[in-house]
Formats: sequence, C-alpha cells, structure tokens
Amino acid sequence: MAVKVVVVGTGGIAKRHGEALVENENAEIIGAVDVDAAKAEAYAAKHGGKSYPSLFECLSDADAIYVLTPPSFRRQYAIEAIAAGKHVFCEKPLAIVPEDGKTIAETAQKKGVIAMMGFNQRYRTGYRRLKNVVASGELGEVYHFWCHRFGMGAGGNGQVQSGNWRTNVDLCCGMTIESLSHDIDLMRWILGDEAVTVTGHVHSTVVDLPDFDNNAQVLIKMKKGASAVINASWSSRIGVNSRGVLGKKGTAFVEGTDVGNNGIWCSTRFHVKTDDDEYERVEMLHDNLDVISYKAETNDFIDAIISGRQPLVSIWDGYETLRISQAILESSKKGESVHLR
Repeated sequence: MAVKVVVVGTGGIAKRHGEALVENENAEIIGAVDVDAAKAEAYAAKHGGKSYPSLFECLSDADAIYVLTPPSFRRQYAIEAIAAGKHVFCEKPLAIVPEDGKTIAETAQKKGVIAMMGFNQRYRTGYRRLKNVVASGELGEVYHFWCHRFGMGAGGNGQVQSGNWRTNVDLCCGMTIESLSHDIDLMRWILGDEAVTVTGHVHSTVVDLPDFDNNAQVLIKMKKGASAVINASWSSRIGVNSRGVLGKKGTAFVEGTDVGNNGIWCSTRFHVKTDDDEYERVEMLHDNLDVISYKAETNDFIDAIISGRQPLVSIWDGYETLRISQAILESSKKGESVHLR
C-alpha cells in the first residue's frame, strides 16, 4: 500500500517534490494545503489528491506530511503532524531559530516517527563522489573543507523581489539561514564532524532590507581539528562554485559555472589528485540542479517509512545546521567568534 502524503505549502520548491512523489510507486499525494486556495487547487489538480484549507482537515488520512512552507511556519505544521503520529519531511532550513528546530527534533524523537530534512545536495552525484573519496582514505587525514559559491539569488540586484517570500519583510530570514544550510550540511556530512567555533561576516546589498544578508564569509573550526571556509554571494553577476577538501595525501573538489544551469549549484567536473597520482584526475559530470536529487531524496524518505529504518538525513541534521547558521549571524553582529562546543 502506498504511503499517503499531504503537501503543506505549494510554492516553488513543492513543484520539485511533487514531480518526485508522483514518480515514486510507493507514494501517493492525497492532499495539498496552502494559504492561497487557488495554488493548493492547482497543485492537487496536477499532482493528485484534493486541496484543503488546513492541515487538520486531512491529517487523519495521511501517513506522512511534507512541510514546504516558508521557514517561519515550519514549526507549527511539523509539530501538528508529529503530534498526530505522522512522519514528517521538512524542507531546509528546519526553522529560523535553533530553539524551534530543537523542539521539532525532540518531539519527533519522542513520538518515534521518521523525520527527515530536505538536504537534497547529499544525493547529488558530485558531492557523493567527494564524500566517498574522503571516506575511502585516499586523501589521508582531511584538514580543510572549502565552499565558494557565487550567483544571483533573491534580492541579487539590490531590490526587493516581488512575489518571493525570501525578500518579504514579514517572512524573510536571509541567505545564511536559508541557503547556506546546504553548504553547512555538506561540510558536516563530508567531514563527518561538528563545528566548534564560528567566525562570520554577513552583508546585505538590498537597499530596503539592510538586515537581509545575501553575502557571507565564514571561518569554522571543527571538533576533530579541521578548518572550513564558506564564501557565498547571492549578488554576483557571474555564477561559479567550487566545493572541496584538502587532505594530507591529496586534494579533491567539485566545480561548476552558470553556463547552461545554476552557477551556485551546477556541478560539471570532479577533480582529485593524490600522492599516488602522477596527474590530476578529472571526471566530467552532468550534475545539474534538477529533479534527480529530489527523486533520490524522496525515495529514501518513502523507503525509510516502509522499512522502519532511518533516512540518510535526520531532523537533527537540520537542527545542528541551524545552530551554525545562527552562530554566523551572531558572530557578524558582535564582531567576535562564537563557540558552540
């Protein structure tokens, strides 16, 4: 029997999840909830199920809830679903403040439901190659992780983007909370380590939203002794990205540009060179920011529900990532490092 899913929040990211759920033979969308009734109706008409004015009205019929709202609403919907014993998938970030994220994670743990974070980058070909080469020991002890990602995001041209919650003064949370969550999660996952000390500087180029950060420079010290650097911009007219690691026996990284895809996330090449290699090895990738990683993520979540195992990404990963994002903002505001452990 298919896992019955209700989607809460039918905006842009919900389209990707809808595509992925429809193609999973073990899942069925039975309901769509949105504050905009017309959007919920259109979503249900395309992906299946009925539209509902509230989660309460369809909660009893569901097995799992996809919480895809703007971050400021995720706690209320996630807690409502978990309290009813439903499995929950939450898009990133888990919330805006760590306290809300911790409440969601603790509630899910107590109820014994599957609760998963939407860190789809873990399912991308390039980043899995990077994770695997680190885990294999080919590079020796890894002592540094870097992420350089530049492109145009919400408010990139310095103006409030009409119709986008990311620059809506009542809903926005900034790039560090929302988008850097992916990079922070990749750092934690690839290194298999936790952040100890965070030093950050954030900046806004949006005239009417001076507190809306869309640029960030971050230095992180990890528990096992490695360092990490994240340098990110949502206001770069050129899109380019590079994420990689330095090890005592080798170096590896994934890179891409905005030629034909998204400059912040497109991966076109995987590079690796160890002490045993005479030449650098370069693997060409076709790893665009498309629905493929969302399908893999969805398959993991649905299978975890059916089999009773834990998925690759837990709700606690969302909480730990949110702690680091908040520490970056705190460090920038105070002009000093923030200690997490």
